[in-house]
Amino acid sequence: MQAYKAMLQEELQDGIIEEIPKEQVKWWNPTFLVPKPSGEWRKILDASLQNEEIQPLHFQMNRVEQVRYLLIPNDWAVTLDLKSAFHHLIVFPPHRAYLAFEVDNHHYQYRAMPFGCKHSSIFFTQALPLLLTEIRKRSDFRIINYSDDLLLLHQGKNWHFYQTQHIINTLEHFGWTIALNKCQLTPKQEIDFLIWKWNMTEINIFMTKDRRHQLIEQVKQFIKNIQRHKIIKIKETAALIGRLNFLRTQFREASFYLMLIDSAKIRAVKTQGQTRIMVSQLEALKELYWWIKKIAENKKQQIQDPIPQATVVTDASLQGWGAALELDSGEVL
Repeated sequence: MQAYKAMLQEELQDGIIEEIPKEQVKWWNPTFLVPKPSGEWRKILDASLQNEEIQPLHFQMNRVEQVRYLLIPNDWAVTLDLKSAFHHLIVFPPHRAYLAFEVDNHHYQYRAMPFGCKHSSIFFTQALPLLLTEIRKRSDFRIINYSDDLLLLHQGKNWHFYQTQHIINTLEHFGWTIALNKCQLTPKQEIDFLIWKWNMTEINIFMTKDRRHQLIEQVKQFIKNIQRHKIIKIKETAALIGRLNFLRTQFREASFYLMLIDSAKIRAVKTQGQTRIMVSQLEALKELYWWIKKIAENKKQQIQDPIPQATVVTDASLQGWGAALELDSGEVL
């Protein structure tokens, strides 16, 4: 409770929340703290009930494919982390009363975008690229962002030292705060980004140690729940499927080992709806054991397409069909 009150005062001082009369509140939301990997706390507005009433929006965040497209062999990289990123966005005043909560008979509403709202990440993802577009025009960096994490790529190691600081200054000038303790500011050719460890010289990826440990524990817990015939929320099953399916870049056959558990989820949704519960079938265990093995091995995966050494040339006609193998040397077999 002491940590909560300290964060509450910090949010008041920073203008993230504001106290209001009870009569202005249009929707009450619980709030709670969750620990960050750094040992600090993050305050979450539990808007889960409100989120069910909000129309869904579809958007595409940058993923491995976008990094792969920008990456050049032997690149040097740094990463930047924006502190309390969502709080940099100001909520439209008439909508703030729907983001209200109560503490010790005091009533507050968020004036900045909170963590926990359905579309917080969408609005943030749409806002930041506007600034990054201007930064790209004035720098030689290739820049990609995933929510509040930024990856800066360049072929020159020394170029990073001057240009990275220039980008930090630009972000701070426009009101963004950099979490320097989470940034990787020393140019490296092996760096953490998007739950992966990227090797810029070998052009491969593998899971970071922390992510690997988290996933193994989550899958093990899911296995225990199935073995004990525990009731599982459908959205929890969907979340696990999403986390595992995200690994298909490293494990190309991933989708084949989610079919049973996904089928069970689909059947449950048809009969009970997305917000209800389900009991996973024991048949799904063999898929989950496969995932435990693969995640534990954490083998490196090449992400650069191999250069073809030969091309198959075919032709078709009314008289028949033929094919020839053309080697890079020009020889035809």
